Amino acid sequence: MSAPAEADGGRPRVRRVGRLEPAALAAVMSRDMVIFGRYWKATTFSSVVQPTIYLLAFGLGFGTLVKTIGHVKTIEYIATGTVATAVLFSSAFPGMFNTFVRWQFQRTYDAMLATPLDVEELITAEILWISLRAGVYGLAPLLVGFAFGLQPEWGMLLVPAIGFLTGFGFAAFGVLVAAIAKTIDNFNYTRAPC
Repeated sequence: MSAPAEADGGRPRVRRVGRLEPAALAAVMSRDMVIFGRYWKATTFSSVVQPTIYLLAFGLGFGTLVKTIGHVKTIEYIATGTVATAVLFSSAFPGMFNTFVRWQFQRTYDAMLATPLDVEELITAEILWISLRAGVYGLAPLLVGFAFGLQPEWGMLLVPAIGFLTGFGFAAFGVLVAAIAKTIDNFNYTRAPC
């Protein structure tokens, strides 16, 4: 940490660690939103097609053989698992790959940090954006599940909030992995190094 700058009156100005300016968070998230506007069709298409394929394969295929798993209907079991998988994949992978590419290859973060933006604000805004998207993408398999016979319940209204919180954790994990990875090939490791 650099030496504190002198404030008016000769006293050193102390910078608080961990402060988050709402304007800075909004600026980063609005940038992410504009960029997302360019590729939302492909991402949204895959987030709807993947659960549809899972529900077709497991729900209609496996579901015709096994009607219940324990005391739960097969469609409920598979649809809720697909929602969880959608939130996981739409938060952990963007946290790892998007962060690493923007940091190491595109140097986007270097350009953003040349502004009055802090690292804490940049990373927090990125994680918030990823988790917001994950909360919304958690709805896609739920809606597809309705088409396959999943019965709506009041508790399902909490899916976006739960998806956001879960996505926040997985996005933070993805960003952490991106921060300690030396190369993008490190994401392919399947075992611990010796």
